[in-house]
Amino acid sequence: MANTSKRRLPVAPPHSRWTPDLLAAIVEGERRALGPLAGGSAEAVVEAAAQASGRAAELERAALAREPPPSPIACREGCSSCCVSKVVAVAPEVLRIADHLRATLAPDAFAALLGRVRAADEHTRGLGRRERAHAGVPCPLLVEDACSVHEVRPLLCRGWTSLDASACERHFADPDGAPVAPAYATGYELATAVLAGLSLAARDAGRDGALLELTAALRIALERPDAKERWLGGRPVFAGARDTEPGGAGA
Repeated sequence: MANTSKRRLPVAPPHSRWTPDLLAAIVEGERRALGPLAGGSAEAVVEAAAQASGRAAELERAALAREPPPSPIACREGCSSCCVSKVVAVAPEVLRIADHLRATLAPDAFAALLGRVRAADEHTRGLGRRERAHAGVPCPLLVEDACSVHEVRPLLCRGWTSLDASACERHFADPDGAPVAPAYATGYELATAVLAGLSLAARDAGRDGALLELTAALRIALERPDAKERWLGGRPVFAGARDTEPGGAGA
């Protein structure tokens, strides 16, 4: 059974300029800006996800310039300790990743990836965040400890950044015994706000904007050639991948 305890999310430091009201304004701004794309064609929906990712990156750069963390961000290529975490995304992000994989992988590589996605989904389906960390099943998109879709990765993978790589390794080796590594909480909150705006834009367009567990949703998008068309038509093609764990967006 999935763990249903309430998550403890990173919170921006006291006196941060990124107040709850400003974060809410970002959500609403993204909802309006992305609305025409989220309600448009298949290409427009993928562009909505791309623009949301770009906006989150811009916001994080601005935040780092004005309110840098107490120590540098430690995330580097080859540092994949956190890539056993549960990740949630919305359908436009999943469809963007699926499009990227279909466009860049040869048939044999695509088949191998799909096998990894299926295996990971079978081992992690229904697991909560704590159980997922204990299971230690790596993201099927990892290749030699590097994200193979880094340029199109989900918003929350972009937003979750550690300030201590060694602390990450200790925590994911022993999720109960070692504390969570310090993170750049402001970047995570900004990514979450943009994600919320993208989700609402999809819902405003009459499409499913629910949070989805990434591996389960990616499996659907890769196994079903008509997944994008069904989602565009307002049909609940990703219903089986919806995240039901309390706590909202999070990695």
